[in-house]
Amino acid sequence: MVIDDREELSKEPAPTIVTSDEQRTSNGSLQPGRRATSDQRRATSRVAFHTLGCKVNQFDTSGLIAKFREQGYEIVDFKEPAEIYIINTCTVTKTAEQKARQLIRKVKRDHPESMVVVTGCYAQTKAEALTRMSEIDLLVGVAGRNNLVKLIEQESSLREKNKVIPWESGSQFEVFTPEYTGKTRAFLKIEDGCESYCSYCKIPFARGPVRSLPSELVKAEIRRMLALGYKEIVLVGIHLGEYGKDLDTDLASLLMEIERECGDDKKGEWRLRLGSIEPRDFSPLLMEVLHSSQLICNHLHIPLQSGSGTVLSRMNRRYSPDDYAGLVSMLRKGIPRFALTTDVMVGFPGETKEEFTETLNFIKAIGFSRIHIFPYSMREGTKAARMNGHLFRKTKEERVRQLEVVAEELAKEYRLKFPGEIVEVLLEEKNSQGYWEGFSREYLRIQVKGDWQANTLLQVLVTTQETEVLTGKVVKTGDV
Repeated sequence: MVIDDREELSKEPAPTIVTSDEQRTSNGSLQPGRRATSDQRRATSRVAFHTLGCKVNQFDTSGLIAKFREQGYEIVDFKEPAEIYIINTCTVTKTAEQKARQLIRKVKRDHPESMVVVTGCYAQTKAEALTRMSEIDLLVGVAGRNNLVKLIEQESSLREKNKVIPWESGSQFEVFTPEYTGKTRAFLKIEDGCESYCSYCKIPFARGPVRSLPSELVKAEIRRMLALGYKEIVLVGIHLGEYGKDLDTDLASLLMEIERECGDDKKGEWRLRLGSIEPRDFSPLLMEVLHSSQLICNHLHIPLQSGSGTVLSRMNRRYSPDDYAGLVSMLRKGIPRFALTTDVMVGFPGETKEEFTETLNFIKAIGFSRIHIFPYSMREGTKAARMNGHLFRKTKEERVRQLEVVAEELAKEYRLKFPGEIVEVLLEEKNSQGYWEGFSREYLRIQVKGDWQANTLLQVLVTTQETEVLTGKVVKTGDV
C-alpha cells in the first residue's frame, strides 16, 4: 500500500433541504422550509465534493459524482454554494486527518444551512470521534458507501448521523464508473482492501479485505475509456498486486487478457500504466508479462519504506533489502530504460543512526528515478504506536532533508540518461513558455514546441535536460 495522509471530527444542526417552493438567498444558501421529497431534493440540490488522499480516493470520488449526477443532482465546484458538501477523507497520517477536520469546520462555518457529509477512510476508522463533531450531519465510511445517495435522502439519517458499518469477510467490490471528462489519462480501480497489516498502517482497518473487479468488467471499462478517447489508463488499487485473490485469478493473468483483448488491435494508440505494486507480489508470471508487454509503461512504483533489514522486520514488511535489490535487478534486465519510483518512511520507532545510514546507502545503490519521502506518523491502534523508541520530530525532519538531497541527485542522474533517446510522450497542456508538456512512458515530464493538442501521443527525441522538465523535438520513426 502506498503511504499517504489524513485526521479527526463532531455534531449537527439538522440540514435544511430546499423544496420546490423555497428560494435561495442572495449568497446561494437556503431559506428554511419544510422537508423536501427525494425527487424534489434531487431536482433542487447542488452537491460539491472534495477529496483528500490517494489516487484510489480520487477515483472513488469520481465514481460518487457519477452516481449523484445519474440520480438528478447538480454537481458544483467545492468553492461554490451547495446544499450538500461531501468530503472523502484519508487516514494514512495525522496530517491528513487534521486537514479533514479543518475542512469540515470551515465548510460548516461558511455554509451553516448545508448538509456536511463525511466519508472515506478516516470516517471508517474514527467513526466515534467524528460523530462528536457538531459540524458533521452524516457520517458514512467506506463499507456500504454504495448506498450514499439513499442514506442522504432517508429521513432517519438526519436523526442518526453515524451510518458507518463494519467490514465483513464477504464484502463486495464497490463498482464505480466515473465519467472522465477533460483529462488525458483515466484511472481505473480494479482492487480494494488490504490484508498485509504493516505495523504502522491503518489501511486494512479502513479499507477492509481484498476485493477485486472481475476481469470482464475491467476490460469493459477499458473499452469504454478507449472509446472516450483516452490514450493512457492507469490501473490502481489499495494492494494492487493482490488483485484476483478473491476471484481465483491474479494480476498477471488480467494483464495478459487486457493485452490480448484490448491491446492487440490498437498497438501504439494507447498505453497502460500500473499503480503501486508491493515487492512481495512479483510472481514469475508477472515478471514475464512485464518483460514482454508492449502495452505496459516501463515505469513501476514499488514501495521500499526502508533500506534497513531490521527496520523492515519491525514494520512487518516481510522482505529484506536483498530481496528488493534482486527484484529490481531482474526487472532492469528485461525492461529498457526502466523507471523505478518508491516510498521511503523516515523515523520509524527505534530507527537508529546506523539503520538510517543503511537506508541512505541502499537508496544510492538502487538508483531510483523518483522518491516520495515522508516522516513516520503514529497511528493509534497500530503495533508501531505501542513500540518503544519514538523519535523526536526534529530528528525525523533532519533525516527527511538528508534523504531529499540524495533523491534529487538520483532523479537528475536518471534524467541524464535520456538526451539522444526517443521516448513516447502523451501531451497534457501548454506551459507558460509556449511549449507543450506531457509525460513519457518513464513518467518523465517532457516539453516540445509546435502546434499540438492535448491527449496526443508523440515520438520525441530528447535534446536537453537543463531542468526537471526535459526538452525534445518531435520525430518520425527513423529520423534520428
